Amino acid sequence: MKVNALSIARAFVDIAKSLAAEDQGALADAAIHLLVEQGLLKECRTFPALVERVWRKQEGIVPVRITTTTGNAGPVSQHLLRIIESSLKKSCVLEEWADASIVGGLLLSVGDERFDATLRSSLVHLASRLLEPLPLSS
Repeated sequence: MKVNALSIARAFVDIAKSLAAEDQGALADAAIHLLVEQGLLKECRTFPALVERVWRKQEGIVPVRITTTTGNAGPVSQHLLRIIESSLKKSCVLEEWADASIVGGLLLSVGDERFDATLRSSLVHLASRLLEPLPLSS
């Protein structure tokens, strides 16, 4: 079996669930040491995020990311979160991100699904439609 960062993250989560909180630091050190030993030095930087993703997946928690120009969707974010949790009948965790390049609107990610309601996307779509040739009637 080939050892990779994902398999180490899964093992970490399985073991960490049975450990006391004060012992999890030593487990994290051992996991990082194993990554280095396996030649996965580059993955050490992203390992905590990978562990968090694996942990949430095992617990059935769905990540919801709302990206707006400011990183703060205000009361809309909590309203969307309640709708998503109600629809999925699962717990969700909300992350808000800022990205000024979207110009306006929002980008919603629920698990692996993405819903693009950004102004930038709409403008790009409009530009491509305007550049299409007009049909000539006979």
